[in-house]
Amino acid sequence: MKILIAEYAVATGLPGTYAVEGRAMLSILARSFERLGHAVVYPTAGPAIAAGRAIHLGGCDEDFEALLASSGADAGLVIAPDELLPGFLEILENSTINLGTSPATARLCADKLACTHRLEEAGVPVVEVVDPKDRGPFVLKPQFGCGSERMELVDELPEYLGDRIATKYREGEALSVSLIAAGDRVLPLTINKQLVSIEAGFEYQGGIVPYHTDREEEILRATKMAALALGLRGYAGIDLVVGDLPRVVDVNPRPTTSIVGIEKVMREELADLILRARFASLPERVTVEGSCEFRKDKLELVSIR
Repeated sequence: MKILIAEYAVATGLPGTYAVEGRAMLSILARSFERLGHAVVYPTAGPAIAAGRAIHLGGCDEDFEALLASSGADAGLVIAPDELLPGFLEILENSTINLGTSPATARLCADKLACTHRLEEAGVPVVEVVDPKDRGPFVLKPQFGCGSERMELVDELPEYLGDRIATKYREGEALSVSLIAAGDRVLPLTINKQLVSIEAGFEYQGGIVPYHTDREEEILRATKMAALALGLRGYAGIDLVVGDLPRVVDVNPRPTTSIVGIEKVMREELADLILRARFASLPERVTVEGSCEFRKDKLELVSIR
């Protein structure tokens, strides 16, 4: 098959760590699909990667959308900021098979308030949205946005939240679960340790993949409940804080930076699992050997064990 991998940061020439993370994810996925014998095409506003065939764009959203609508691919995968992803997926689905989650699910996950309420209704432990009468500390974060962007720890709520929501601050380990979902099947790949600096505004700095914990069973139970409640499909990452309970903080309905580590430790091909989630059936489990640690700024592998 001809597979389109459309990574927004690479396609539009975003700077800094956006570009570093984007190129890393694009390269890993492109190589994986090529190892299975598929032809890969991808948009870029800058240098090409060492896999697939580059389609050079001018770096604007209009060019990106035009490519999604007319790539001629048999199937496609989009990686983009949460608030932009639903619209891009709608365009993709009008032209080819979407290997990721549905636009409706992506839209729900992008709205942190609506997503939290949906998970609560399904009985999934979450970090709760606060009541004005609650006592701090609190975490302020954008209602729409990616991961740890513009997050802030405060003792008192501001009078005006603007485009942000306030949640309770829950102490615990910052972990994530990478998974592949297909209908009523949820296949966990790894539990990951998130290296986060609270002092730097909850900045995500890297990860340890996999992360072994004696709370694995309850963590995987919570993430499976979350995936089913939201109707996730394809690759996704679920962020949690694990303290009194494994509480869901954020849901990323797309490939995440953790695949940098997963590629090194998982025997199965990521591309095969993504395709099986759409066209076939998922295996019962994956085989993970060893562990690795990486840093986001350069995505250098710090250690492999």
